[in-house]
Amino acid sequence: MTLSVANASGAGALEDKDLEIVSVEAIPLVARFSDLYGGQAPPEWLVHPAASHRTLQRTGQFTTLVRITTAGGLQGLGECYGLPSPRVTATIVDDILAPLLIGRHPLAVDRLWSTMFDAMSGGGHVRGFYLEAMSGADIALWDLKGKALGLPVHALLGGPHRSHIDVYASPVPMFERPAQSAEAAQRFVTEGFRALKLKLGRGIETDVAHAAAVRAAIGDDVDLLVDLNCAYTSDQAVRIGQVLADLGITWFEEPVAVDDVAGYRRLRQALPLTLVNGETLFTRFDFSTFLTEGAVDVIMPNVARAGGISESYKIAALAQTFHTDIAPHGVGSAVGVTAGLHLSAAVPNFRTFEFNQLPNPLRDTLLVEPLRLRDGGLDVPTGPGLGIELDWDRVEAFRVDR
Repeated sequence: MTLSVANASGAGALEDKDLEIVSVEAIPLVARFSDLYGGQAPPEWLVHPAASHRTLQRTGQFTTLVRITTAGGLQGLGECYGLPSPRVTATIVDDILAPLLIGRHPLAVDRLWSTMFDAMSGGGHVRGFYLEAMSGADIALWDLKGKALGLPVHALLGGPHRSHIDVYASPVPMFERPAQSAEAAQRFVTEGFRALKLKLGRGIETDVAHAAAVRAAIGDDVDLLVDLNCAYTSDQAVRIGQVLADLGITWFEEPVAVDDVAGYRRLRQALPLTLVNGETLFTRFDFSTFLTEGAVDVIMPNVARAGGISESYKIAALAQTFHTDIAPHGVGSAVGVTAGLHLSAAVPNFRTFEFNQLPNPLRDTLLVEPLRLRDGGLDVPTGPGLGIELDWDRVEAFRVDR
C-alpha cells in the first residue's frame, strides 16, 4: 500500500512503511537563571515573579522537547510543559508513551491521542505530568503530519482564521516598588507591545499601588491585564476587583483557586471584569465544568500541558458552544509558543495570546529564525508542520542528563 503524501521538501511520495514511527525521544532542557547572571544569585523578582511561586521558587527555565522519527527519516517536534523539572515528563515520554507509539503510523493523530490517554485514564492519570508529557508527543505528531503532507498545522486544522496573532507582554513581575513595575510596563510599550500583564497577589493595598502606578505610566490606550495567581478568596477578590475596575482594568485572571467553580461564578456575577481561568486546567473535561456553570469569560489552555494541539482544539470548540473565547497561555520554549500560534490561527473564538517575556534562552535562542514582535503581534509560520527550524547545537547546550 502506498500513501500518496508529500515529503518534507514537498515532492515525491512516501511509502506507508516509511511513515512507521521508529523512535520517540525526550530531550529535557534547563536554562538556569544563575547562568544568566554570571553565577550570581538572580534578583528576587525573577525567582518569585508571581504569587504562585511563594513556596517553590523559580531557578530557571525548563522544558522537555519530544522528537518523533519515522522509518523514512521524517521528524516531528513537540514540547511538554517543563516546570518544575523536565526530567519528570522526559521519563514519562521514554517509559510510557514511546512504547505506545513506536510501530504506529503518525497521521492518525486523534487515534494515537486516545491510545495514550486511555492507557492511563483507568489509573486516574488524566491531568498533571502525564498530560504534559502527552502534550509534547501530540504536538510532535502534528508537526510530523504537517511535514508529511506539506502543510502548516493551522491549515490541517482548517485555518487560518488569521495569520497575525495579537499578543500581550507578560509579566510585569512582583517588583518591590510600584515605580519598578511602572518602569517595566513602560519598557514593554516602548518595545511595541499594545497590551501587557501585571502580576498581583500581595494584599489589596500593595496590589492597588502597583496597578495604579502601571496605569499612570502606560496611559489609557494600552490594555492592562492583571493576574493574581490564585492569591485570594472570593470575598477578597470581589473587593480588589472593584478597585481595579475603577482603574480601567478589565482582565481579571486566576483571582481564586483554579478549582473554585463557585468562587468564579460569584466573581463573574459581582464584577464588571473579564474573568479568566484555565492555564492549569487539563482537557475539555476540566473546562466543561466552568463553561456549563457560567463561571468564566475567557479560558487559557496551554497547548504544551492541556493535551497538545489535539485536545486544545477540542477545548476551543467546546468553548465556542458557550460563546466563550480562548486566550492560549504562551509560556515555554519557542516550540510550545509556536504550537500555540498555530492553534490561535486555526480557531474562530480567539481573543489574545500571552507572549511571556521573562528571561528565557529556550524561547529566544533555539530557533534558526527567532520569533519577532511585529505590529503588536506575532506572525504564524507558514512552512510545513510547525514551520520552524531548531538550532540543534543550541538545544544540546541546554540539554541535561537524566
